[in-house]
Amino acid sequence: MTRAGHSFPFHASDTGTLGVEMEWITVDEKYGAQIPAAPDVFAVINDDPHIKPELFTSTVEINTGIHTRTDACMKELVLHYQRVRDILAGQHACLMASGTHPLSRWRDQQVTSDPRYHRLLDRLQWMAYRFNIFGIHVHVGMPDGDSCIRAMNHLLPIMPVFLAISANSPFWQGEDTGLAASRIKVFEGLSQGGMPFYFDDWMDFEHCAGRLLSTGSIDSVRDIWWEMRPHPDFGTLEIRVGDMPIQQEDTAAYIAYVRAEAIAAIHAPETQKVHPSLIRENRWRACRYGMEATLIDPSDESLIPLLDWLQSRIGYLARHGADITELDIVDAQIQHWRSRGGGAQIQRRLYDGQQNFSTLVENMVAQDGWKHD
Repeated sequence: MTRAGHSFPFHASDTGTLGVEMEWITVDEKYGAQIPAAPDVFAVINDDPHIKPELFTSTVEINTGIHTRTDACMKELVLHYQRVRDILAGQHACLMASGTHPLSRWRDQQVTSDPRYHRLLDRLQWMAYRFNIFGIHVHVGMPDGDSCIRAMNHLLPIMPVFLAISANSPFWQGEDTGLAASRIKVFEGLSQGGMPFYFDDWMDFEHCAGRLLSTGSIDSVRDIWWEMRPHPDFGTLEIRVGDMPIQQEDTAAYIAYVRAEAIAAIHAPETQKVHPSLIRENRWRACRYGMEATLIDPSDESLIPLLDWLQSRIGYLARHGADITELDIVDAQIQHWRSRGGGAQIQRRLYDGQQNFSTLVENMVAQDGWKHD
């Protein structure tokens, strides 16, 4: 038992196993508007644990099983995507990948009937009603709770990189925010949102979670919405900071990179903690500039372009237990990111070409690469 009277057993997983959750927007295929088409999907598939509702009826969450390789994980994601796509086609709707819908308003969204979501809205009020945001969550298996905390501590300075390479939410309710990743600014308003903290070990995390539970701050450990968190029921470290990547190839590279960093973090020697002020500054730079960010290198505090830092990181990860085939996926994609930018840059180019949000959505759907046949 913890000092707060609660314990959270960590159900160990095989080290480095992989699971992914993706939050898709359902949009009208002709006009690109966000529409409440998810109930039509669930009426057909019934209870499929890999295709689930979310807070709003204009969202479909697609989850994978447990994998040991990114390519196998991607194959499963494609199969679930195609199933949902085919159902939506009969409703003249389709799926869109973005951290925010460029035009639609959160006030217009319908809430899913699940009582849990209504309890959530009752507690969080305006903050939760604005959650018209969409991300990718990557779970990486951890052998025990202490290893999970050690990996989380090690990855805290890396989180801004995860955000930068996935940044794909430049528009919000018909306005250009000037940011590459506006989604994260919505999420961080929660009392249990934003960056996680450094912890000494699993017991230290239990003390924190137990205190939140005993004071009525959360109903369960699932209500801790940090951008990276332990998931004791799954036995994973869950990285939640990423926007929904814009294209299939970006998704594969994001998953492979997150997994490589998490595996290396398990095997890496203890390092000096990076001050949270530096991490927060890099997080802001990632939010503002995305793929075009210049970061403060946590190791020596020099300034370095994001993609140069990422390129140099490949060798470090290879030396610390990351799968070479996963790193090859990342390495190949870095060259594409250098030439075309990330999701936020692509969205802005598509919009600037037409100055029309409906056309923007149409082009994003057409170019997302998720096996349109």
